[in-house]
Amino acid sequence: MSLKTSPARCLRCGDPHTEGDDAWNADWRQGRGHGLVCPSCQTPEEAAEASVKTAYLDYDNATVGSDGAARVAPLGGWHSVQSSHHPVVDNPAIHLAVTVRKSRLLIAVAAHSDAALQRVFADGPCSTVAREALDRAGAVPHDRQIAVRPLDGWPHDSVMVAEDHALAADGEDRGELILGFSRDMSPHLLDAFVPWAADAMRTHMRTVPERGPAALESITASLLPAPRIERPPTAPDDGLVVGGPAWQRFWFGTASQDTAHASDFDFITALKQFRSRVMHDSGAAQMLAQEHGLHWEDLPADQQEPMHIPGSASADPGLDVAALMLRTRTEDWTWDGAYARVTPHRLTEDLTDLHPTDVSALRWGLVAPKAFTPDRRISPQSRTTHALAAVTTTAAYLAVDHTHFVPEDLALDVATTAALSVKSQAALRLPGPWTMVLHEPVPLAAVHADDEEFEALLGRDEIPQSSHAVLGGVLAAHPDHTIDTTLGLILMTAVHAQRGRQWYLQPAAYGTHGAGRLLYSYAAQLAFAKWRKPPTPPAQERGKPGSAKALKRLAKHPDARAGALHRMNILDFTPPPAELRPEADAPSEPGAGLKYGTWRRAKWTENTRIGIRDENDNLIGPVYKDGAIEGVTYTRGSVFRPRTRVRPDLPLRPDTRTVYRLRDTPSAEGPTGSATS
Repeated sequence: MSLKTSPARCLRCGDPHTEGDDAWNADWRQGRGHGLVCPSCQTPEEAAEASVKTAYLDYDNATVGSDGAARVAPLGGWHSVQSSHHPVVDNPAIHLAVTVRKSRLLIAVAAHSDAALQRVFADGPCSTVAREALDRAGAVPHDRQIAVRPLDGWPHDSVMVAEDHALAADGEDRGELILGFSRDMSPHLLDAFVPWAADAMRTHMRTVPERGPAALESITASLLPAPRIERPPTAPDDGLVVGGPAWQRFWFGTASQDTAHASDFDFITALKQFRSRVMHDSGAAQMLAQEHGLHWEDLPADQQEPMHIPGSASADPGLDVAALMLRTRTEDWTWDGAYARVTPHRLTEDLTDLHPTDVSALRWGLVAPKAFTPDRRISPQSRTTHALAAVTTTAAYLAVDHTHFVPEDLALDVATTAALSVKSQAALRLPGPWTMVLHEPVPLAAVHADDEEFEALLGRDEIPQSSHAVLGGVLAAHPDHTIDTTLGLILMTAVHAQRGRQWYLQPAAYGTHGAGRLLYSYAAQLAFAKWRKPPTPPAQERGKPGSAKALKRLAKHPDARAGALHRMNILDFTPPPAELRPEADAPSEPGAGLKYGTWRRAKWTENTRIGIRDENDNLIGPVYKDGAIEGVTYTRGSVFRPRTRVRPDLPLRPDTRTVYRLRDTPSAEGPTGSATS
């Protein structure tokens, strides 16, 4: 029933409601009015509730639905969504305006708007109205990257999306769209947007209450493709401060190692060598010589590092070598983008549940489309970042013929494998000059942990998620297939405060430190493990060759979903059947008197017997028993052992690593509240 129309009477005594009498209490259930209770019939609790509702709900703009029930919205919220016109979208630099008026959410777009903006709206009426408005306006999708940014002086009841050059404070035009809002924006407006956008805005707002337990998850390529990261987020993460000493040691090692010393590891020289190899392997160096008459090795260091050759005059933008390098991969990058748009499997917001075909969305999202074209407006400070992104992305595409996927149940073990012996490292051989490994996100906390910390993490039954996680890596090899240890690349994902979830390829040194151990672990799987070859790509049966519809039909084929179109190799590992340990009546063997069990991290064993199998994958003879003959029934080699629970019949050792606490009683050793151990 309506609060403003007759008949509106008290549910208990039947007295009519008087217009403007705010002391009445409305019975609202799920946003609909079911009746009124007059002040005389209210309990003390209902009277207090009526005062709260008067201050919180917008009774003046209630509406009546087709069922006759009244609908009311909280102040600053809305009960309906509709398209409208807003004068700001007449400006070609402004694509979208969202505002709340009289408890209605109004969405304004124009013909120049990016039709992909419908993806920033939450599923339901908001997304539907936005899509219909964009269709009516004739908007075309461009899949531009969106950055979230607070605007000073902007109305608290409105949100806008504008071109970067119209709002960029640094004078740069990165080709992005900016989602602008007020720091004092009504929190109810957040409900109109998808989680990644709402979470990014929430971090800058002054009027938002505490968040719920949900973790901050954000942008993925399935929502807004091609995220662009300029630098890692500057926030503490699991004891590693990004850019701090521990962070550097994780990537480049410590001074106590025999290789890749943090004190003497020359990252500049290593990156220079790595950059030069990518230039030659991609054909960019040859293109530079043929089209411009320049030889890469002859360029000075101040031109090689930013990968930019200045022009002869101030009006000459010069030559963007980074963009030239990326253009050698245009065909593969464009195909990845097309596949990412039509694939039946979309990336999740936290990048979990990865499939082999998700490599397209991840590779495609390493750089923005604008990175392929020279940009004279880019600042000198940003050129180095632009160049590094071009080098790492090109390296990833050099590995298109040798991509490897680790199933979900093995990702944690592969990423946390114990360090290899020197003998095992010397035996490593990679399948191609460039190889890429992809797997489920593994939190950086697990990769960085030592044995004691790793045991404590496993003892919690679930590794806690963090903003930083590893997704795989890119490795290079010499012509003889031995590892090129100049540099490796690790695919990282992190949540940026303004831009949401992003991923990027981080250079790392080989060694026994965290990142170096991870690179060697990938190499060991590539060298020693069994990989299932991709199936034969399905043939296109109908449709225009190369069209989006034809690719969409192919993407649904079971062989395509198994990685046939991506030439994806799948790790083929079958662990031995687990056998339950029999319970002993009394301690009778060494170790039986232990109080606690433990976890042993995954490792590679050397010189282990490996049974020879026939074409049906059956053993042709004994491996250890009588009749076992080396070279006939078994061979020797390295074998992967997943993490193992030692003495599962015993509880794990309690985590006692927290040694500092606050005193809660006075002590003779110091004042109350001081730290002690």
